[in-house]
Amino acid sequence: MSQFAGPPPSPPHSSSPALHNPQPAASRHNFADISQDSAAPPRSHTERLPSRPMSMVQTYQPRLMDVAHDTLPELQPIFSFLNSHSNKLYQEGYFLKLNDLDSSGRPNADRAWSECFAQLVGTVLSLWDAAALDAAGQDGEVVPTFINLTDASIKMIETLPTRLQDAQPLQNVLSISTAGKNRYLLHFNSDQSLTQWTAGIRLAMFEHATLQEAYTGSLIAGKGKMLNGIKNIMERSRFKSEDWTRVRFGAGTPWRRCWCVITPPDEKLYQKQEKEAKKRSIYDREKSVIKGDIKFYTSKKTKKTKPVATITNAYSAYAIYPQSKPLIDQSTLVKVEGSITIHSQPPSTTEGFVFVMPEIHAAVSGFETMLRWILPVFDTFNLYGRPQKLIADTLDVRSLMFAMPRERRYGYLEILDVTGLILTKDSQLWEEAEWRKRLKELTSKRITALTPGGARRNNKGGNGPGNRASLPSGNGGFTFDDGASERSLSSVRFNVQPSISQGDASHMPPQIPAPLPPTMKPFQFPHQRSVSESNGIDRYSSHGIIDYGGPQALEYQPVMASFTDKRPT
Repeated sequence: MSQFAGPPPSPPHSSSPALHNPQPAASRHNFADISQDSAAPPRSHTERLPSRPMSMVQTYQPRLMDVAHDTLPELQPIFSFLNSHSNKLYQEGYFLKLNDLDSSGRPNADRAWSECFAQLVGTVLSLWDAAALDAAGQDGEVVPTFINLTDASIKMIETLPTRLQDAQPLQNVLSISTAGKNRYLLHFNSDQSLTQWTAGIRLAMFEHATLQEAYTGSLIAGKGKMLNGIKNIMERSRFKSEDWTRVRFGAGTPWRRCWCVITPPDEKLYQKQEKEAKKRSIYDREKSVIKGDIKFYTSKKTKKTKPVATITNAYSAYAIYPQSKPLIDQSTLVKVEGSITIHSQPPSTTEGFVFVMPEIHAAVSGFETMLRWILPVFDTFNLYGRPQKLIADTLDVRSLMFAMPRERRYGYLEILDVTGLILTKDSQLWEEAEWRKRLKELTSKRITALTPGGARRNNKGGNGPGNRASLPSGNGGFTFDDGASERSLSSVRFNVQPSISQGDASHMPPQIPAPLPPTMKPFQFPHQRSVSESNGIDRYSSHGIIDYGGPQALEYQPVMASFTDKRPT
């Protein structure tokens, strides 16, 4: 095993208490405070074969959504894609890990570098201690630990100073914060490996977020038409919306009961803007966006009271699938991402996210409660086509249903596509909103390049004559191409360039100089047996070994039913 130089360091203690507010992405990856006392670097990585260790036991088993006959047709495709995503292997290999800070920002007690074998399946990172794998040999069993990256913040670190004066700064380091102020440091043996792991994590997080948006759109399409008074619910928000909610300011923070006030854009300014837009040419109707805000208070007394937090510019808002189909009707959980101001001393504004659960009232379902809360949020920040009509066009990057495929396999991007964005100049300065925008734009280009006969062939949700891009269109529907059924495939591709048509090669990512992970020489305990071998798999079935090819293709042909936004015009 690798030997690491020097004892673990003693970084400065944080004076911050347990996290109760969202933290700036930059502050969660600020290494200025440990520049003089960071962990001593390892001498070198142990050289290893790129195959999976035979002694690893995969205990992570993603929960599969039950796609039964009583499942709404609108939700059947999204359940299939959520199943596929949660079983999708994005990346695997060896690296060094350091548990740097806990969720309160305090240094972890054990701050030693340890070598790990890791697999990124969905948004869950499974880690096996390499020393334990070596000690177990070919007949032992080693269970993993897990890191949930669903709400993670990541940052590539060019150089990380160490506490040893004569030691070179660490390179090829990835910082990951997943809950509160916690921080993990991952050290890779090459810049290529760092880049590819970063791309895999970003792709997994992006596909998870877009699937949650699609789930929200499918939920509105499937269940919205069943609500009484849906026309009134879908009306544009003109006045403040106020109610009690439970709010969680970031992952790993406690829930707080807050009085939530959603303030849409000023009605006079909105009407003035609409009149000015009508006077312009039909080809020049791009208008400046007027937005409102969301404020959270500790009580209903909002006059002359400073709010706890304010969301001033949200770039996404969507319902979260509750991981159990029976809970869909009662779930009100929503995630809002954007610019958040915490009114502390001094106030701080940063990009982040909040989880919100509007409180349910008597005789009102959780779905209706969620819908009555999230639609004013859409209107307030001009999201997904609101305050006009929700966009259903799967080719429109503004749509909740963007990139919903006709086949059973979800996802248009590959690791190398995201690698191209990472290598873009100044990409290290991008915030999460910019990353989401760039990834959606790149997905749109890939869809255009991969669609035979043009981007809008057979697309019933388009903006052509007779079609309306609202959610969903009157006669439109999303269907599976029966000949395209396939298992969920790994997104990892080595030395394979994504296929792009000759007419649209402008977004082709740069080639990776060398295949990843690099070929290594054999070491003392050559790990050769794959974990997916049938030998002994029955023994481990209770631990939930993953089929890395993904779930079996579901034998059905669901059709996306339509739900027209029938508001008076």
